[in-house]
Parts: sequence; structure tokens; C-alpha cells
Amino acid sequence: MKLVLHLLFAMLCLYSCQSDKAGSDSIFSQVLKTEQSEISYNISGEGEITLLFVHGWNINKSYWDAQQNEFSKDYKIVAMDLPGFGSSKNLLGQFSIDSFAKDINALINHLKSKKVMLIGHSMGGRIILEAAQDNDKVIALIGVDNYKEVQQKLNDELKAEADGFVEWLKADFANNSSVYVDQYLIYEGADSLVRKRIVDDYRAANPETSIPAIQTYLDYPYSEQERLTNLNIPLFLISSDMSPVDTVGLQNTGLEYSVFEMSQTGHFPMVEQPDVFNQMLAQILKEINKKND
Repeated sequence: MKLVLHLLFAMLCLYSCQSDKAGSDSIFSQVLKTEQSEISYNISGEGEITLLFVHGWNINKSYWDAQQNEFSKDYKIVAMDLPGFGSSKNLLGQFSIDSFAKDINALINHLKSKKVMLIGHSMGGRIILEAAQDNDKVIALIGVDNYKEVQQKLNDELKAEADGFVEWLKADFANNSSVYVDQYLIYEGADSLVRKRIVDDYRAANPETSIPAIQTYLDYPYSEQERLTNLNIPLFLISSDMSPVDTVGLQNTGLEYSVFEMSQTGHFPMVEQPDVFNQMLAQILKEINKKND
């Protein structure tokens, strides 16, 4: 009988130790309220360096779940909903690159993060680029399937195309936005459940938020090259090979940069190929850490 009790006690101790360890990597949902926004974000890990993940158009912070789980052992991981998407709200009705960038910097200040790597997907690339302009806490930018035409600047022809796209969205937002993502942005061989998730999120997005957000993205008054030239931090890209990266334009920024190209994925590599994406991100983080040692 004593032997059985000892075994039970040992098992309980082992379970308790395992539970405590798992708890240290738990993901907590928080809300930061500012004069401008209510920012919903998930946070996990206690590393010295913060990885702040910013999603793209019409999706939300849950698209970074595989990264939140993978990297929280070594870093503080924060995934935020941009106001107007997911569970975040903009209290002033502003959905612009500038307002989103202010939300990022407000969150960085709230977290008291001294070293931050900003990871932005799609539209999130321009948002983190603006957030980094006057923030010396940002030590690196990591773009996810963006910064592909950094020399491109809005002109009359591009403006006409952009306005036409926005008018097409307004005509039947739910149907047209979901058709757009299904036909042009997802890899043809993507898992059917992943495809359904993305298409459904585009269909369910709020046009009162989504249309102003994509309009301000398309009307971006700078070339990305101009804004990158203002920085003095490394730039890393994880890019789908569905479209090429303008490496000449990146060279002209004067920044140290690297491009990690993924195959068999579309515009959403973090959910279409999460394991491969995480391997590439781990390699990028290793390179950044070497530079900061």
C-alpha cells in the first residue's frame, strides 16, 4: 500500500511540474485602451526581445497562432488585431496606415519592450514600416509576402487602377473580396480547410473597415524604398514564389536585407505552410540575434 501511495505522490509531483512548465508558455488575451483604439492582442513568453506580429487585410491575429506557439519559449510573442479587424476597435473611425502605426507604437510603449522585431504580413508590411520610422526600439523588420515592388510609387495610372478595384469591391464586397482572395492569393494546392478559412474571413470582413483600409494602402503616397531608406535596421522577407521580389529596389535602400523564398504557398505562408514558415523565421531570428550579440 505504501508503494502505491509513493507512486501516486510521484505522479502528482510530475504532473504538477509539467503543468507549471506548460503554464509559462500560456497565451493570454489582453486589451489595451487608448484615446484612439481598443487593441486586442495575444501575449505569451517572457523573452528579452519582443516579436510583434501584425496581420494583413481582412484577417486577424489568429493567423499567427502557429508562430505564437513555436517561439514563445525564447521570446515575448505578441499578436495584435489591427483596429477594425478581429476584436480590436478604432474609436475614432480612422482606418489608415498612420493610425494603425500609432496603434503599434502605443502597444510597444504599453508593453515596455526595449527590443522589438516587427513582423508584418501583406498590408501589415507598410504599417510596420511606418511604425518603425521614429521608433528606436525596433531592431528589425520582417516582411511576409510584401515589399515586392519597393520602387513603385503611386501615379495617375496606378491610382485609376486602385480606384477601379475599390469600386469593384464596393459593388458587392462580401462576394467580390472572397472571389479575389480565392482566385488570386491562395496556392492552388492549399489545404481545403485553410482555403475555406481564408475565404470565409474575407467574406465576413466588415466593409466599413476593410474598404477604407485598402484604400489608404493603395493610396500610399511614398515608395516603400523611400521609407526603408530612412531606417538603419536589417530587413528580412519571407516571400511566396508566386510573384518575384524587386531585389534591385531593395539594394537601393542601402539596408542589409535577405529574402527567404517559399514554394507551394500563396499569399498566406504562415497558415498555408506553417512548418516551413517557422523554419525560415527561426533562421532569420538566429541571424538577427548574431548581429545583436
